[in-house]
Amino acid sequence: MYWLEAIGLIVFIVLMTIGYKRRNRNIMLGASICLLITLVGPDAVSGFNEGYKSAISEQST
Repeated sequence: MYWLEAIGLIVFIVLMTIGYKRRNRNIMLGASICLLITLVGPDAVSGFNEGYKSAISEQST
């Protein structure tokens, strides 16, 4: 997961720089969404998996 965070941060920096230089708010918005997904995504996926496994184990008992 470290590589995903590092790549997402680099993409954020590149898109934010391009958006700022071109004065394009949509590119900067995309950069912010990319950063949000990069930082929250792995925790959300692991939390979902833990909850799903817990629900399955409670059903089987």
